[in-house]
Amino acid sequence: MVLSQEEIDSCRGAFLAFDKDRSGTIDVWELRQVLEAMGQAPTEDELFQMISEVDDNMSGSIDFGEFLKVVESQKRRAENFDDENDMIDAFVACGGMPDRSGHVKRETLIKIIKHDFGLMIDIEELINKIDTDGSGEIEFEEFKILLSS
Repeated sequence: MVLSQEEIDSCRGAFLAFDKDRSGTIDVWELRQVLEAMGQAPTEDELFQMISEVDDNMSGSIDFGEFLKVVESQKRRAENFDDENDMIDAFVACGGMPDRSGHVKRETLIKIIKHDFGLMIDIEELINKIDTDGSGEIEFEEFKILLSS
């Protein structure tokens, strides 16, 4: 699967946002920061495993080319994203509850999409469309619609 030029450009912005020290790579420390900002708490072993899966040159960090491989892999997974458990996992990672109760705050989604991932989509407009009750809180059914958009 090949990414479009627009997707590659968007990935460049996200990569630069993750590459806090502007070294041209994302190291374990930077990866930990990104994942913690998303509400995850990876162990050292998990972090090293994530990097080793794409670190072709065995540098211990991810360069932009390797980052694109991660994005392509995630894009393939997203195209097959019909498993209810994956939806629930994503909902929980953003602040919802495993039993599909609770909600994800509007501000949390905006932070994850714009600031943590640096994606250039109009997340506010998408949220406005799917937040059917106007609460500013995204319930599970609304979250599923958002991920399917």
